[in-house]
Amino acid sequence: MATANQASTSRSCFSGASAAELEKWLERGGVDTGEYGKGLAKTVHELFDEVSKQESVLELEGGKALRIVNVLSLHILNSRGQILFEDEQVLPDGRSRRRNVPVSEKMVANEPWHEALDRAVKEELSSALPDDYKVTLLEEPFMRTEYSSSMSYPGLLTKYIFHRVKARVSGIPESPFSTTEERPGGYLLTKWVWKAPPPQETF
Repeated sequence: MATANQASTSRSCFSGASAAELEKWLERGGVDTGEYGKGLAKTVHELFDEVSKQESVLELEGGKALRIVNVLSLHILNSRGQILFEDEQVLPDGRSRRRNVPVSEKMVANEPWHEALDRAVKEELSSALPDDYKVTLLEEPFMRTEYSSSMSYPGLLTKYIFHRVKARVSGIPESPFSTTEERPGGYLLTKWVWKAPPPQETF
C-alpha cells in the first residue's frame, strides 16, 4: 500500500504563481513547450490563464504532466432530431481551425452542470438567439472520461471528463448559422451546422 508521502510524490498539482513557473513545471513533466504559441497551438500564458480561472487542473502523475478538464458537452437537438455541431472557428487574427464538436464549455472548479449549461448557451450562442429563448432539458447528464492529446497544448496529455446533456433551445436557427464573440484583438467567428446523431454517441 502506498504511503501518503509516496502518493504526494506520484501525483502533485501545479500551484505556481506565474507562466514562467508553469513553463518550468511543464518541462519537468516531460512537455516540450517550444511549439507553444506557434500555428494553432496556444501559449504557456494562455494555459496559465486557464489554470488560474480554475478551468483546468495540472497534475504530475508518475512524473508526467497531465491536464484535467471537466467539459460540458451540450447536445442541442432541432425539430429533425439533428445535433448542433461547431464546424469551424475563425480567430481574430484570421487563422481558422476545424472543430466538429457539439456545443462544449469548460467547467470551472465545483461548477454544477446546469450552471455550465446556462453559461454555454449564453457565451456560445447568444448572438444567434432571441432574448426570450428557453432551454428544455431532454435527459440527465451522462459522464464519460477520455484521454487524448490537445491540439491547443502539444505534448500535454489531457484527461477530459465529459458531462453530456441533451436539450432543445427555442428560437435557434434550424439551418447553418454563425455566431461572433468579442475577443482580445477582434472577434471570434464560429460556424455552426446540424448533423445527424452518430450511430453510437461517444461524447
